Amino acid sequence: MSELSPREEPADAHLRASDDERDHTAAVLADALAQGRLTVDEHAERLESVYAARTRGQLAPLTADLPTPAPGAPLASPADDAPVRALFSKVRRAGQWPVPPHTVAHATFGAIVIDLRQAVFTRREVVVEAGSLFGKVEILVPDGAQVYDTGSALFGKRSHLGAAREKSGDGPVVRITGRSVFGHVRVMREYPYPWRDGR
Repeated sequence: MSELSPREEPADAHLRASDDERDHTAAVLADALAQGRLTVDEHAERLESVYAARTRGQLAPLTADLPTPAPGAPLASPADDAPVRALFSKVRRAGQWPVPPHTVAHATFGAIVIDLRQAVFTRREVVVEAGSLFGKVEILVPDGAQVYDTGSALFGKRSHLGAAREKSGDGPVVRITGRSVFGHVRVMREYPYPWRDGR
């Protein structure tokens, strides 16, 4: 990581950091990304360090060169919940988009593609609620992601093409919920047919 601007080390730097403190630091970084203070690569690098931090002293340098948010000021992080719906249509979300903590993807007689491979994770753990009613939801996850599918199917199908194979614990955690009714929810790390990628 590139050298950050020095800031006086807090007196409680030795104390263990809480999940709330890590999430707050992640929100400050997401705000800086939205304002153009950090590049996508810088944000990803620092976010990885946020969730690897064990103490408050390890968190502090990650925002040392960023403005300190005013107490109570809203941060420009993504909404807690982002709905994606397809009705007799196809919707694709891909590229370097900020992934909120909870994404709802419901396809009714349609198709949805949620591509997380180049997405910007503002939290280490996210939930994708994938529901299909006579439709299809495809979720592409990064190669280092840990995937947990706890969804269900009723006269439908849920499949995992390579997504269930064991991966490093350093990647984001993607939890998939929802229900497939006469539909299909498919999770994969890459398209089985390369010529379909991006379509």
